[in-house]
Amino acid sequence: MELERLEHRIERALGQTRFRNVRGQGFDASVMRELYAGKRHRDYRLSGAESVSVRESELAALVSAIAPMLARYRASDTGLVGNGLYRLMGSLASPRLPSVEDYARILVLASARIGPRRTAAAFSGWIAGQPIPVWQCFLLKGAINDGRISPRDGLALETLSGNGEEFPRSLYVQLDAGDIKHEQYGRRAMLSLEHEVGPALYSPDAEEKGFPESFPRPEIRNRELSWVSAAGVCRAMSLEINNNVDWFRSWWDYGDIDAFFLNPGHGMSLRETSSGSPQLISDEQLTRCLEIDERLKGFSALDVAISRWRRSKRGGTLEERLVELRVALESALLAGDSGNVAEMQFRIATRGAWLLGETYEERKACFDTLRKAYGLASSVLHGRSLKVKNREEDAGTVSRAQDLCRVAILHMVREGALPNWDEVVLGRGH
Repeated sequence: MELERLEHRIERALGQTRFRNVRGQGFDASVMRELYAGKRHRDYRLSGAESVSVRESELAALVSAIAPMLARYRASDTGLVGNGLYRLMGSLASPRLPSVEDYARILVLASARIGPRRTAAAFSGWIAGQPIPVWQCFLLKGAINDGRISPRDGLALETLSGNGEEFPRSLYVQLDAGDIKHEQYGRRAMLSLEHEVGPALYSPDAEEKGFPESFPRPEIRNRELSWVSAAGVCRAMSLEINNNVDWFRSWWDYGDIDAFFLNPGHGMSLRETSSGSPQLISDEQLTRCLEIDERLKGFSALDVAISRWRRSKRGGTLEERLVELRVALESALLAGDSGNVAEMQFRIATRGAWLLGETYEERKACFDTLRKAYGLASSVLHGRSLKVKNREEDAGTVSRAQDLCRVAILHMVREGALPNWDEVVLGRGH
């Protein structure tokens, strides 16, 4: 059936349709469109397909139009349709095995929300076997960007508006009116990864008898990004912009598919992640983050060093930052060595100096900073308090040592291996 004819048939069916929400309130298509555009999800939720009342003659005409298209997706004994949308949200959002009549009502509902053209285009794509596009979204702490940047197809970073009503629908509908706090969600960077899941339509005859125990998991659409994860991108972003970056809220965004759901909802994951002030990240830097993340795949030798360095950047007391930094330095610059504190302190300072310094003056400054930072951390671990009068100076030492630790980690990331420390301390390459 041609797309324009299908669009026209859905539009005809929409004309006299009435809707009844979960509160029992009735309204027509124009009100449904207004509610949906205004993200008033509590008012546009329906309890089932029967809440879409289509004029009988128009429903019959639409059923006659889509029944042949759905023929291969219907059960041979019952005629019910295998509805892949159910696998995304469950029966409250979309029936698992609707009748053709109920599926027609779902199309009319979607048309009231996003228009007949977009509804017909999505349905025609599903008939042809196209997967369902979905986006996994993450709100970040520690990074912010100017505008929307997308260094690779299927991955984007953008900063939310400070106005909660302008949040993406998928985030807005998760929040209670009193939960939308600008300082918590507004002006936060949002990382999104485009996925595909499907099929949107399937034959129930091919499904195992009984309730399905597992559903297909979404897969990243761009195969060139198959190795990407939010955790990996945040780790690389932390190193690139010299700030601890992590996600604190995650959810799925279904785009236009949300319009097909009777009772939309969005599962989410939430965790607290401490972070300092956000740092600006550019398109070029995000591109480098993906390169860093790719290089770190399979290179686990730096995992502890990066993790503890990031912890040292989260904030907290000076003592807490020192302890985390000490572990990061040991993991990055000792590589399994052992010895007493004095020996480890000297090796860390020496290796760091020769790895990072180009001149004697640079090596001397690096040596002094690393030796002092390690010594301060050792004092804290052995129960000795830092002197109050020296806290500002000590904080500067910690900051410089953090920078040196980061540069050392990035050096090893670029090389793809831990250094040969004998060659390093003998000055090879200098």
